[in-house]
Amino acid sequence: MTLNEIIKIAKELGAWIHGHTNEREYPNNPGLALLQQSQDICDAITILIDENLPGPAYALVRPMLDSRVRGLWLLNHASDMEIKKFLEGKEPPGFNKLLNAIGNDEETGGAWINKICELNREAFHGPTHGGIEHVRRRTTFNSTEPNYPEDEQIRLMQIQIGIQFAIGYKLLALVNNQALEEMVRQYGTAVRDVIS
Repeated sequence: MTLNEIIKIAKELGAWIHGHTNEREYPNNPGLALLQQSQDICDAITILIDENLPGPAYALVRPMLDSRVRGLWLLNHASDMEIKKFLEGKEPPGFNKLLNAIGNDEETGGAWINKICELNREAFHGPTHGGIEHVRRRTTFNSTEPNYPEDEQIRLMQIQIGIQFAIGYKLLALVNNQALEEMVRQYGTAVRDVIS
């Protein structure tokens, strides 16, 4: 699959999810706001990659993962007291504790998010905070300009499409929306092909 093909899928999927999840009534939980934030970051990554701005796109991947994990934890695992503390501005438990609370269950998507974090989270630390990864991909013998390999950009898009789909699935499941089945039917195979 080419970069242009994967960008097209990401754009279509993002527009479809927003069209079916925005302006719905959801349970009162701050985790939903963080899932929506993560979804918006997915859209931003697509726009940046499409506009040939891969450096800023990479800078958003760690916040995309962090928002998704915190959102899942708040929605499904945090106690009422932990939610209250979070809403008062207290930091939630550390990231690894959040991943442990989410677990490795295939059914909940915990296994996938744990694997993505295990394989990539540390690698995304430098790009988020101006690390050497950007220098290496911008400096050549003759110039300094973006030179991010296409295969790396495709992998980034694969990760964000997987997160987009998982967030859409979760949001639609919460409102018991018949669109959930439609999304799986319309995009499920494409997403599996993209992220595998």
